[in-house]
Amino acid sequence: MNIREKLGLPSKAKPQFGQSRSHAMNASKKKYKPNIQNRTILFDGKMHKVKLTTREIRTLDKKGINIL
Repeated sequence: MNIREKLGLPSKAKPQFGQSRSHAMNASKKKYKPNIQNRTILFDGKMHKVKLTTREIRTLDKKGINIL
């Protein structure tokens, strides 16, 4: 069981795909990348280095988990 499962987080965020549309409705492919940050978490008395999205950081802060 890895640290993400212990924290109750889903699997790592992946890029989403879409299209940019011009005024003439021409489509060009676009990739939306997740905002991933490196953070250290104190969990069960141990330090863990984890890559988290900003939304996951806010969720863990709300749960009261120490993010350093």
